[in-house]
Amino acid sequence: MKKVILGTTALVAASALTAGTASAAEGIKLNLGGYLQSSFVVADYDDGDQLPTDVRHEGEVFFTGSTTLDNGLKFGVNIQLEAYTASDQIDETFMFVEGSFGRVNVGSEDSAAYLMHYSSPSPVPAWGLVSPNANASGLGNPSTLPNELGDSDKITYFTPRFAGFQVGASFTPDGDKETTSATVYAPIANEGVEDEAYSFGVNYQNTFNDFSVGASLGYQLITRDLAVLEDTDEIAAGLTVGFGGFNVGAAYKFTDNDSGIEDLEREDWNVGVTYGQGPWEIGVQYAGVKYDDLGDGDLHAWVIGGNYVLGPGITAFGGVQFWDADDEYVFVNDALSGVSGTGNDATVFFVGTALSF
Repeated sequence: MKKVILGTTALVAASALTAGTASAAEGIKLNLGGYLQSSFVVADYDDGDQLPTDVRHEGEVFFTGSTTLDNGLKFGVNIQLEAYTASDQIDETFMFVEGSFGRVNVGSEDSAAYLMHYSSPSPVPAWGLVSPNANASGLGNPSTLPNELGDSDKITYFTPRFAGFQVGASFTPDGDKETTSATVYAPIANEGVEDEAYSFGVNYQNTFNDFSVGASLGYQLITRDLAVLEDTDEIAAGLTVGFGGFNVGAAYKFTDNDSGIEDLEREDWNVGVTYGQGPWEIGVQYAGVKYDDLGDGDLHAWVIGGNYVLGPGITAFGGVQFWDADDEYVFVNDALSGVSGTGNDATVFFVGTALSF
């Protein structure tokens, strides 16, 4: 009992000391931010019963805030609300602590390999091919971002950047779980088919006079406890270079047992170049997808376009996408529902405005 009393007294004393240290700091106050992208679309498909025109919206509202304690530790919060009705109305929500030791994220946020990844530049908002927010092709998203973990609840650590290098790692206790309104006073249950997941990333960024460079390498392992599904491995690498108004980049991702399907290998890649001076920018981007052991199909996509900054937070853009999928191409939409989408060609014209606030 004496040990318990002494331990409790020490804990209370430590709490009082911490409270006294933090009392001089201001409380966290939320700031409002976000973006909204709206586009008018005209599309042509080689088959199917698709409509030729549409209006596409994509946007989020950000609630962010932070405070720095007297001891130098910075605590913050980030909550991202979808700007339109969606099945995942709260996109991401997490807290972080930052100091001389680096940074720790806890909550529903992308993994270290995702956040540290570099890929090719896009000439247009929303309609780029790295992981497009807007896609009217019906053929899935070619993406080199290691994203099979999504926003599942996880803990991520980033080291301080040293000589341009930074390392990050994430642990996801349950790959299916994302922050919900479920009671916290409940047993830890298996939420679905995905079990623990691990993510590692390293990147390098630096600037030499007018020359900038960014490079990244990432790995993810998603384990599954459902007998019919396999563990998934993702490896991704990317490189970007900037000089004299030009931005050039390329990225590649290899996925083994994509979506948990045994021996299904998927390759994603993209290459892009943009050139801009002052408020305007133009460019071209190419992306591809190849599946092995599921029709062995290929998908190729191009986007050509540009954007012009009309004023602070207001950007006009326009361009065209070309999609070419061979007859054997079938993209995987969900591990449990199998496959969705087959070979098709599409040409998509778009004009729009992107607002950031």
